Amino acid sequence: MEHLNRLHIQLYKLNQKGYNITMKKIFRSGKIIIFILYIVVIFYLILKNKQITSSYNLPSYIIPVIFFTSILFICYKYLVSILKDGELEQEIISIVNHSFRTPLTSMNWYIKELEKNITQNEKMLYLQNLNNGTNKLLDIIDILVGIKDVENTTGYFFEAISMRELVEKSIKKYRDKINNKNIIFQISTFKDIPFLTVDLKKVSFVIDTLVENAISYTKNDGKILIDCINNSNKLTLFISDTGIGLKLIDKIMMFHKFYRNNNAKLMNTDGMGLKLYLSKQIIKRHKGKIYAKSNGPNKGTTFFVEFPFRKNN
Repeated sequence: MEHLNRLHIQLYKLNQKGYNITMKKIFRSGKIIIFILYIVVIFYLILKNKQITSSYNLPSYIIPVIFFTSILFICYKYLVSILKDGELEQEIISIVNHSFRTPLTSMNWYIKELEKNITQNEKMLYLQNLNNGTNKLLDIIDILVGIKDVENTTGYFFEAISMRELVEKSIKKYRDKINNKNIIFQISTFKDIPFLTVDLKKVSFVIDTLVENAISYTKNDGKILIDCINNSNKLTLFISDTGIGLKLIDKIMMFHKFYRNNNAKLMNTDGMGLKLYLSKQIIKRHKGKIYAKSNGPNKGTTFFVEFPFRKNN
């Protein structure tokens, strides 16, 4: 029932997007109308070229040059947008296809196995795996729907929270993965760290993303350090790992939609390249900053999240 409720909520949100799509179509039509009006005005100026240039003492070639230059520029921008849309569409299709196909294939296999004459323990194991697969699909839907949700400022609900508690809850979610990789966690006591007024669900998503990435991209027997710094006007959370590190291009592109470097794709094939993008949008809505530092590939990464706050919060 819980899964059905989550699915119904997400389907409702997707239906609500229909209004936004309609508005985008209207906006696109408006741009086309403006472009047509622009062409009409330019043609009128060309027809009146001699009169206008003589009246304002301009060279006779100035209006034709402006016209052809602007046409070339518009054509260039149009071609670039087509190429970008084509590349983005292929990337989205590839990511979504892989993200949905993998859990669905596994779930289909478990369903077929449940039809066989198997032991009760095996049935319970397969049912648990089916539940995990369902949760994974719902998480993917949450992420895809979240692209629009994080940009909607009216969808933020602020409350006072403890950063230490958020970090502990996040680590608890990934405890099995931490133990399997034998990763050493060092967590600060967060002494003298005040409560923050933030959107609990969205900031939890950010912390979960950073903790999960640190675990996923840190090799066995690695180390992860989490600490908080309380400055006069902001709180800075940082998560440091001994993982795969970052190249210069990664630092520039990592918060863009669907970006994943090659090492990340090899170590975690299920990633979609959306969580860091969403995290940055969430932190921006909190008027904060999120960024990363690294000394290079295989030299670890430290993510910083800055939250502005008032002392009376």
